[in-house]
Amino acid sequence: MRLTTLSNRALLVSLALTCASPLSSALAQDNSKPPVRDPAAQRQAAKDAKESERAAKDAARAKLKWFEKVDKDDKAAADAPLGFAMPALPAADERINADFKDIADLRGKVVVVQTFTTKNAAGLIAPEEARVAAEAAKLKTDDFVVIAVHTPEGVDKAKAAIEKRKYTMAVVLDSDGTLCDELGAFRRPLAYLVDRQGNVRYSCLSAEGITNGLKELAAETFDATVEAKKRDAIIAVDTSVPFPQFSEPVSNGVDLRGKPGPALVVKKWWNAAPNLNGKLAVVDFWATWCKPCRESIPHLNDLARSYPNDVACMGITDESSSNFDEGCLKHKLKKGDFEYAVGLDSDATMKGFFKIGGIPCAVVISSDGIVRWQGHPMSLNAGVIDSLVAANRSLLTKGGSAGNTTANRWSKAKR
Repeated sequence: MRLTTLSNRALLVSLALTCASPLSSALAQDNSKPPVRDPAAQRQAAKDAKESERAAKDAARAKLKWFEKVDKDDKAAADAPLGFAMPALPAADERINADFKDIADLRGKVVVVQTFTTKNAAGLIAPEEARVAAEAAKLKTDDFVVIAVHTPEGVDKAKAAIEKRKYTMAVVLDSDGTLCDELGAFRRPLAYLVDRQGNVRYSCLSAEGITNGLKELAAETFDATVEAKKRDAIIAVDTSVPFPQFSEPVSNGVDLRGKPGPALVVKKWWNAAPNLNGKLAVVDFWATWCKPCRESIPHLNDLARSYPNDVACMGITDESSSNFDEGCLKHKLKKGDFEYAVGLDSDATMKGFFKIGGIPCAVVISSDGIVRWQGHPMSLNAGVIDSLVAANRSLLTKGGSAGNTTANRWSKAKR
């Protein structure tokens, strides 16, 4: 009887535990759920979300005040260089109040670039307005620099006007419009910001945009190991237009045929700058001391004379200005001996791009920036040039040239 009672008690305990297990599990599950918010908390959360959304919209509207209202084409052209390295500056003799060699020397600083002209009142005051807006950011003087870029319009009388206005910022005279074309700036004064890494970040800025943009970019950390992004490195090859293929091996330098070429970098044009708009560029790397180079001059003159509307020939030397002058004097070379542009680049930027070891050496670049031919300039015969000209014309018909965009308006204006 006692055993039965104990068994019954055990059974009851067992049943009680068995019944309790689901209940305990349910309680555990209920405890694992997040607590239900009370109505007041839910109303506050909804209110906070609306406030956050309103603040974001207000910030967006405020940032709209950073920018000038400009023509659609002007805006498209000025926005094209955003995210890419600031273009190279003109030669040193085209600068005023500048204690730097090139834009690369300013890496680590935020740069305000203001285009202007001294030909009209709006242009005259633009550099001073940019300087005042920059100083309103109240940054350390080592954190930023202001550069005023004079467009080709009225540039011949710019120095006198600049001296009269007593500008204190660095001034660059863009006589041929190359820099302005790279920036997409035309006749209207435009302000740009270049970040510490050397990339163009903002364009078409108002005075408020210059001040606030400077503060924003100055707060960013500079990384000396990260190079600015070169714009020419992203050119796409248009394979739909068949260019002639040349099987001869490239014995001098790196074979870059079919790949994007470098930007045209010349510190000083000895004679008139070339008009590259919609043309094949024939670039001859040479020097005055090089006899085969001098012997190639008549041939390049023939090319320039035979294809005035389709080919832009140029000779680029890495000699210093003094060595070049001495070489011209020694070998009796005069400007009249050249029917094409001759430029000096003592840093050998383009020559280094192709890793050229010996001269003369020529390259042909189509109007879309792609290298099409490399070799000795004397090998550029009529058959080679005719085939390249025909292909480049087809490319232009399709609109495959930077010369057809609003970013090259100074080049077009000079034609």
